[in-house]
Amino acid sequence: MKTNQADVLVVGKGLIGSAAAKHLSATGKKVIITGPDEPDDYEHAAIFSSHYDQARVQRLIGKDEAWTRLNVESANAYSFIEKESGIRFHTPVGCLYVNPHQRDEYLQHAPALATQYKTSPVYFDKTENLRTAFPDFQFPQEANGMFEPGPSGYINPRLLLKPQLHLFRENRGMESSQTIHSLSEDNGVYTAVADDGTLFHASSVVLAPGSFANFFPLSPRKPAMQAKSEVVLLARLSEDEIERLKNLPSLLYEINTPELDGIYLLPPVEYPDGETYLKLGCNMPEDIYFNTLEEVQDWFRHGDSEALAGKIRQALYTLMPALEADSFITKRCIISRTEHGRPYIGSMDGKGLWLFPNF
Repeated sequence: MKTNQADVLVVGKGLIGSAAAKHLSATGKKVIITGPDEPDDYEHAAIFSSHYDQARVQRLIGKDEAWTRLNVESANAYSFIEKESGIRFHTPVGCLYVNPHQRDEYLQHAPALATQYKTSPVYFDKTENLRTAFPDFQFPQEANGMFEPGPSGYINPRLLLKPQLHLFRENRGMESSQTIHSLSEDNGVYTAVADDGTLFHASSVVLAPGSFANFFPLSPRKPAMQAKSEVVLLARLSEDEIERLKNLPSLLYEINTPELDGIYLLPPVEYPDGETYLKLGCNMPEDIYFNTLEEVQDWFRHGDSEALAGKIRQALYTLMPALEADSFITKRCIISRTEHGRPYIGSMDGKGLWLFPNF
């Protein structure tokens, strides 16, 4: 039986785990990060993640001071990570936030947060001004909005993972692709058991398993959070449409209807298949709240995301009526929601077990 010793074990090799491992390895401690890589074959994979993607919205002003500080500090680190690794993952095209019906609580609080963090958004309290500034979108008459210029825009989560792990290895961090199935503590030493029987011993453990936090016995208490399915629509674009929409910002559209809510849209981005897609995702009543690991696995392997494609296409064409898409595909995703709508960051046992952001 293989055994590995470390000062700190990081469980979860996604965006949060890789960042935590990179920072911890810079302290001189012996750090091991373990977690499965993106699977080539979903039929034989056990763990999945939402960072298997090319574009994720980046904004600065969050719904409160804590979210805003985290957003700003993250964005401020991007240029350093890109320079040190040589990998570009950040595209500062700006981010547009729109509520179609009113000047909501977020827009009311944004000016104070913008002043505090020295950002310079542009506010829109008239739909006519929104339509003039962003003619590719069609918003209702009562819409209010805010545009944040770069560094807001989007990141490529696949490409952000690479430099984080690259810098971690440069700090002599050790990496494993094993999935941790159980974790226990005895006299100040944590023992993690991987799927192949490998043991990891460490004096401290950082849990960053994302949506899978409650599907394995990793903590004496489970965080109050749920894992939920999400369907993403990708609209394949021609060269002419790519050129026409090349200056499109990321969009957060706070629509709330019986059919869907919380639309997010990403501008044209090239994907690994060589095609360029416009991406739209949202919440829907048909979304699944998972109770078991087997339910998650069945969703990623066999979930009928195409059944919801028509509804999402309609939302996209309502928002962008002039869009000319060559074809559409759907992707299945998973997200997590905490009980209070904020991230969990802190000790899980008052000793050396820590939970890093689960949202």
